[in-house]
Amino acid sequence: MHKFINMQQPAEAEALDTTEKFLTSWLHKLQIGVAMKLGLMLVSCIAVLLIGASFLLSSYLATQLQSNALEVLRSNTRIFHNNITTEYKRVLRDAERYSNVYINNYQNMSPAPLRSLDEKSLKALLSDTSINAHFTELTSVFASTLVREGDQFVRVSSTLQGKEGKIATSTVLSHDSPAYAALLKNKPFSGVVVIYGKQFISHYEPIADKFGQVVGAVAIGFDVKLALQPVIKELLAVHIGEGGYAYVLDAGFSPGMMVAHPTLVNQHVENLTDAHGYKRYSDILALKNGTIYYETVSGYGAAPRKRVAVFEYIDGINWIIATTSYVDDVARSSNLVRNSLLLFSLLLMPVILLLIAGTSRILISKRLKNVLKISQSIAQGDLTVDVHIDHKDEIGELLGANEKMRASLHALVGGVVSHAQHVHEAALKITEAVDGQASTSVQTSSSVAEITSTMEELSASSTQIAEHSRAVVDIANVTLDDCNKGSDSMGELLTRMSDIDSDNQQSMREIMMLGNKSKEISRVMVIINNVADQTKLIAFNAALEASSAGESGKRFSVVAAEIRRLADSVTESTFEIENKISEIQNSINRLVLNAEKGSSSIKAGTKACKVSADRLHDLVATAEQTSTAAMQISLSTQQQKTASNQVVMALREIVVASNYTSQSIKDILSISQDMTQLSEELNQASQSFKLTDRPDDQA
Repeated sequence: MHKFINMQQPAEAEALDTTEKFLTSWLHKLQIGVAMKLGLMLVSCIAVLLIGASFLLSSYLATQLQSNALEVLRSNTRIFHNNITTEYKRVLRDAERYSNVYINNYQNMSPAPLRSLDEKSLKALLSDTSINAHFTELTSVFASTLVREGDQFVRVSSTLQGKEGKIATSTVLSHDSPAYAALLKNKPFSGVVVIYGKQFISHYEPIADKFGQVVGAVAIGFDVKLALQPVIKELLAVHIGEGGYAYVLDAGFSPGMMVAHPTLVNQHVENLTDAHGYKRYSDILALKNGTIYYETVSGYGAAPRKRVAVFEYIDGINWIIATTSYVDDVARSSNLVRNSLLLFSLLLMPVILLLIAGTSRILISKRLKNVLKISQSIAQGDLTVDVHIDHKDEIGELLGANEKMRASLHALVGGVVSHAQHVHEAALKITEAVDGQASTSVQTSSSVAEITSTMEELSASSTQIAEHSRAVVDIANVTLDDCNKGSDSMGELLTRMSDIDSDNQQSMREIMMLGNKSKEISRVMVIINNVADQTKLIAFNAALEASSAGESGKRFSVVAAEIRRLADSVTESTFEIENKISEIQNSINRLVLNAEKGSSSIKAGTKACKVSADRLHDLVATAEQTSTAAMQISLSTQQQKTASNQVVMALREIVVASNYTSQSIKDILSISQDMTQLSEELNQASQSFKLTDRPDDQA
């Protein structure tokens, strides 16, 4: 990753340099002031930021508006779903209430409670058709009375018309009907049923005789579409956006049939496709709950537009309620916001440019002209110009830098004038000093020659001392190696003694464990003796019982005698085992004593070895110190030898250098004369600078 970043940095730097060069060349071509250039750059940056912000804001608003529009569709779908479900449950309650009223009509015609009648009387009462006709006239709700014949329920009276417009009497309740199984179990049923190709919100109530056997049933029903027509009208009256609406799709009785729709009502739509051949209604029937997107064409030659549909499944009546709208309806608001921001940005740019130009003229242009005037005065040699710092910003720092430059030049020129005079005086003094140095150099040369001969003799002596100290170092190193070997051998011996001590301790622990095990065996033998005593007592009791049993107990007495002899044998064996165990314990005790004595001896030997090892370590440390001291002596003698040689060589060079001293002094004299002439010229050049406002002071 670091390599990739390092590879990218040169390319990014090159791109920045190219951009900077382009902007610099473009700004140089504009024949305007710095303030106007700055204003143009700031306005350009602000324009780019505003345009970018406009597009970002419009994109964000479009996303949020689409999300809100989708949530509105979901809310509407949920509201329609709840309205239809509420109305459906209300109709179910009405059907149950009408059913109770219908049964009460039969109860009013009966001399006794219906549950107290037998099967024959109850069937005769249910076969009366006048009750059915009177009820339908009053409520305008279809009602049917069914009488059970075996496993079938036959309609004896009904206000429901069949396919040919005839009253549906003498017809049988289908075994596939969801109400059939409930009636057989003497339970009511409420829900949607299909009769003669129509859906009805129905309630079936069973009627039983005094023995609890189901004799018949009554049914009350409302046509689904007619009962829910008010809710469907409200649903179709809702408009969402430009082309949004709601619709109801049948997913149970006639899958794909459009129950309610602005244009496709009572049509099968499962095979309808969008602009790309997508069967949206087929997917809605398969999913039952969810959201889908598809494209539709509003007319010939029109471009496809994207739509969204949110749908939910309604239990009980097996309908799917859906709401749909165009996706691009919400984009118009975001586009309007974006265009308004762009127009506002275009109108705002000239105002910003004028404000920036005016502000820059006051804060930058006038102050830069003042800085230019001060710089020109300093360039002409006027070092008395007054520099006033008005603000603490970049231009103020530039004025401060000019003031520092003026002060530095003032101090520099003043110093040059005074130093030129001092240099002239110093050159005269140097000429006088050179003559004295010539005579001194001759005396120095003779003294150096005598020192050189003495140092040569000292260098020879140092060479001999260095050779002898090297031999001492070799002997000390041999002694140190021997001491190290002895110390390593003693360390190994000490390790061996420690291992022996550890093994001896382990042996003692195992012997002690063996002694403990032998004591446990003794306890086991006590238990065996107790068992043997109990066995003998049992055998004795058995013998007594056998003797009292007479002739039949003789065999049992023989067995008791054998058991007693076995117990005696066990007792004798345990006695011998106990003796052996006692001998083993005595041997273990002796082994423990011997092991303890051996452990003491081993510890004493280990201690002696440790003392010897410590003394050898001390001897090694002393040998190391001796070797180090000998090495330091050798190094010191070698350094002394080297230093003597270097001193001899330095003295020889001093002799050679002293020969050149006279010639150098002559050269210095010539140079001092040149310095005097140059100081005169420097003094004349410094007179061109103005260091004070008064000419007399400057002179």
